[in-house]
Amino acid sequence: MATKTNRLWAIAALVVIGTGFTACLKSVDTTPSRPVAAFAAINGIVSSVAVDFYDNGTKATGSAMSMGFAGINYQAYGGVHKFDFMKTTTSTVWATSTYAYDSLQYYTLVTYGDSSAAYVKPIHDDFTGISSTNVNIRFFNLSPNSGAVDLYLSDTKVDSNLTYVGNTSVSTLFKSLSGISSASTIKVTAAGSKLALATLNTATLRGGYTYTLFLAGMKDSVGPLKPVVGYIQSLY
Repeated sequence: MATKTNRLWAIAALVVIGTGFTACLKSVDTTPSRPVAAFAAINGIVSSVAVDFYDNGTKATGSAMSMGFAGINYQAYGGVHKFDFMKTTTSTVWATSTYAYDSLQYYTLVTYGDSSAAYVKPIHDDFTGISSTNVNIRFFNLSPNSGAVDLYLSDTKVDSNLTYVGNTSVSTLFKSLSGISSASTIKVTAAGSKLALATLNTATLRGGYTYTLFLAGMKDSVGPLKPVVGYIQSLY
């Protein structure tokens, strides 16, 4: 099964293997590899200015994250981490979270709000009940003024009445989409309407894999804050 194979590789990826400089050692280092936690990040902060990502006071990424960014296979040892999302090239913290994380676990850091009031939600990813044949998804509405929205994959409505994350709890679970083994188009509409707020036509969603989909930006904006749809594939 695809998910089982992915899981085995993912667990292996969460173990730090200290082989980079072993050729310089005169004796064999038998210290067990130390496991880590893996993090993805989604930047939904409504701003034309990007953010930098810091872990316990140290900049953890080389490039700034613009609104709608989704990515990072960031790995860190388990324990307490203070994650800051800072206005790029400054010391201004826009969103921050301090939380204790476990090794060999997967987390998603989701930011939302705007530069005057931004927040980050650490999510412990839960893969219970995912399908090995269907596409598995969850969706976050990060657009503060779009209201409730409906979600379509390749013209099939897969979820409805999805409200802004600032007004509701976020899902740690992924859900299996019965009968959907692939999709290339993600469309978000206003709830009860087929008029698209944002569409992504270049998605690659495959059965047996898990994806976090999201809407970011401001409804009716046509500039850098216009609504965008994005997604990120879990390492699971």
